[in-house]
Amino acid sequence: MILTVTMNPSIDTRYEVEHLVVDNVNRVTPQKTAGGKGLNVSRVLVQLGDDVVATGLLGGHAGAYLGELMDADGIPHRFTPIAGESRTCIALLHDGNQTELLESGPTVSTEELEAFLANYAELVQQADCVTISGSLPKGVPAECYAGMVETAVRAGKPVLLDTSGAALDAALAADVKPTLVKPNLTEINALLGTAFTTDEAAALGDAVAADPRFQGVAWVVVTMGAAGSVAFHDGHRYRVTTPPIQAVNATGSGDSTVAGFAHAIAAGMDDVAVLACGNTCGKLNAMDPQTGHLVMDKWGEVYASVEVTEV
Repeated sequence: MILTVTMNPSIDTRYEVEHLVVDNVNRVTPQKTAGGKGLNVSRVLVQLGDDVVATGLLGGHAGAYLGELMDADGIPHRFTPIAGESRTCIALLHDGNQTELLESGPTVSTEELEAFLANYAELVQQADCVTISGSLPKGVPAECYAGMVETAVRAGKPVLLDTSGAALDAALAADVKPTLVKPNLTEINALLGTAFTTDEAAALGDAVAADPRFQGVAWVVVTMGAAGSVAFHDGHRYRVTTPPIQAVNATGSGDSTVAGFAHAIAAGMDDVAVLACGNTCGKLNAMDPQTGHLVMDKWGEVYASVEVTEV
């Protein structure tokens, strides 16, 4: 079983209008999805045929509805209830643009966090692999993910961490490191204090290799969108290039990439297969209008076109 963690899930609501008329009525039909990075990971893992359990924090009527949306997606879940109302995030597609309105989410009490961590520790014992994705809600300290990583590692389970900011800083500063981190180009530049572009993959790789914060992290994968990725695993460095595609909706491609990595790592695949699987999932998500969903009938074509080169 692969355990996915989403601490700040949301009802992702998508509205689409050809032209947004400001200060007037715009009639729309909503598309609602169980959102949050970890739930995108969960949906893709279900498509890949993995046994999945999603966990995290859910609250109020919105939380109950999120549970219904997960049921509709076939995602088994065991979330911890909280008093606060789970958030709603809105994406408005208009005039060739995407405008997003993102609620910050509920505030979590100390007692609610303790209940979640107890639930998480139980689930970790049953898991073969753990993914932790996204932001932390208000009331949860930045060090929380570092502690959750240690719980998984102490249980002998690989743990993939996809977050940024203070939560990532804390996890990298901890004595017990995650198995995999997946910063994108913007996030790694913020961490390193650099301004690398996709044309400077080799220099970026040198900077990551020289940074002591990544020592002890088995997998470091820096994703660069259409330009592919740079990856490190146990002293080996890889450059991954991906085929050009007709992108429909790139939102959730990073989460889909994490799902592919988790699927492959849980299955014990080798380095090339792990990187090919993850990058294929990211591409197939971008080809699908639904966030956190793959165009599976293109799997063979895209997988065969992903190039993984040790450098």
